[in-house]
Amino acid sequence: MICPDCGREIPEGHLYCDTCGREVQIVPDFEPEVENSITESLSSVVETLTETTQKEAESGHEKQKNLFVLSLGCIFILALIILVGYFTVTAYIHSADHQHKTAMAELEEGDYGAALQSLQNAMVAGGDFEELKLEMAACYQALGDEQSYMETLYELIRYSQISREKLMQCYDQLVTFYADKEQYEQINTLLQDCPEASVQEKYAKFMANVPEFNYVEGAYNEVVPLKILSSTNGHIYYTMDGSNPDRYSEEYISPIFLETGSYEITAVFINDYGIKSPYAKARYQIDVSMPFAPEIDAYSGDFYTPQLLHVEAEEGCQVYYTTDGSEPDGLSNMYSGFLPMPLGDSNFKFVAIDEKGVSSEITVRNYHLELITNYTKEDAQSVVRRYLLDEGRIIDPDGTISLEDPRKMIHVFACCVNIEGEGDFYIFSEYIENPDGRREKTGSYYAVGVYNLPLYGTHFDARTSNFALSTELLRQGNPDMVRESAE
Repeated sequence: MICPDCGREIPEGHLYCDTCGREVQIVPDFEPEVENSITESLSSVVETLTETTQKEAESGHEKQKNLFVLSLGCIFILALIILVGYFTVTAYIHSADHQHKTAMAELEEGDYGAALQSLQNAMVAGGDFEELKLEMAACYQALGDEQSYMETLYELIRYSQISREKLMQCYDQLVTFYADKEQYEQINTLLQDCPEASVQEKYAKFMANVPEFNYVEGAYNEVVPLKILSSTNGHIYYTMDGSNPDRYSEEYISPIFLETGSYEITAVFINDYGIKSPYAKARYQIDVSMPFAPEIDAYSGDFYTPQLLHVEAEEGCQVYYTTDGSEPDGLSNMYSGFLPMPLGDSNFKFVAIDEKGVSSEITVRNYHLELITNYTKEDAQSVVRRYLLDEGRIIDPDGTISLEDPRKMIHVFACCVNIEGEGDFYIFSEYIENPDGRREKTGSYYAVGVYNLPLYGTHFDARTSNFALSTELLRQGNPDMVRESAE
């Protein structure tokens, strides 16, 4: 060991330095590894103590910090709840549903101005466009604002996504509005532009549609039975010279038969409200061959005995005639082979119409038939009545059948004819007349001689196209009986 003062070596076991007398302190020697280990251990202890102390200090601080954060969190959550509630309430107040409910309450109270504002607010908030607009229209109507009322309804019918039900409601209100003001022209215009067929069908009576022709214009080599059609109620007027018709022109009633020639047909429809449609025009060129006019065996003149008129026409043609002066056509009386000349003055017009509907020229005949006899058709009718009284088939001259049966037996003059081999006769057709005035034909005929009044039963003979006596003489001619009947 070396003395720390004089540097001399101190022998082992000595307690003092032999040179300078320095006391020797006995300290054990440590190896560096051990010393380092001790140092590290002490350092670890110190660090542990230090960390424990810091953790304890930090733990108290953390508790205070956590408490502060928790308090801030509660305040934030409370504020958030308040804000959410505020914005939720505010959003509901301004929502379409709330504004709509408010408007309904205001409508019930009759406050249409406030209701209108609420409905507009609901519209801005995205409410149902159709429903809100209809309710707004109701408000305008209640407020007497006709312009806004109509503008709102027209806005709705132009809305491409409107439901069929709401569309019908709008048209119902518009038509009612115009009808109340008798503005029928506006109704027609409104309906003409309507895309919904069911609406047009519902209000067809207000419409004035353009009339239609059943034949397209052009050239034809046959008679054209032209029809002018309209899908609504009203009247059709037409012209055939290209001029525009009006309510004073020819009214269309039945088909117009266009024969050889050129035609420019113009038609107009006028409904029951006086609304006129646009004009319909068509041009036709008809080129057909015309059949010969009918030929009648009796020329015009005076006659003194019963005559049957025999009419002949071209093969394939049917003959029609009139006796009232009108022009015959396919709807007139058809000649069937039996045509007796009437008593007195008569005027016949005959036409032949072929299978294509082409008409011939018209044949006219004027006759005067006056029988050379002392007895009129009224005298002959009295003969029939007296016979039925004598037979008990009637109980009075009026023709009453019986006390139990108030119906009457009536005999109507039909014609006067010549029955070959028998003579000239007045023909009477028998009817049963009901109390209400209706008559039913029995199918029985009576023939009374023109010159001395004998009575026969008779029937129509299709083979000869004339009458024939069907029974034996029912009553001898007796001119005195006529006077008795008259008395």
